Amino acid sequence: MSQNGKLMPNLDQHSTKLLNFTVLQRIDPFVEEILITATHLTFYEFNIDLSQWSRKDVEGFLFVVKRKFGGKSFGRFEYEVQVPYLLYKNAAQEVNDI
Repeated sequence: MSQNGKLMPNLDQHSTKLLNFTVLQRIDPFVEEILITATHLTFYEFNIDLSQWSRKDVEGFLFVVKRKFGGKSFGRFEYEVQVPYLLYKNAAQEVNDI
């Protein structure tokens, strides 16, 4: 199939999830399951000194996954959900918004 002259794959939802899972496991072999997928997101960082958000140069897909015990640790972070936003503070105390 083509859309705007580009070849488009014909994958159902299950096949797409399986393909994404396979790619994620290549990056992190401890990925056990994809819990949530977002097809587009934009990343923001909160500047505490200026009390304002600034858009970071990060956009794309988001996968929230369940991981098996083991592998590298990504550090502790705090989070808060304010639909449709996910705010979190990472180990470096940076406040971010997805």
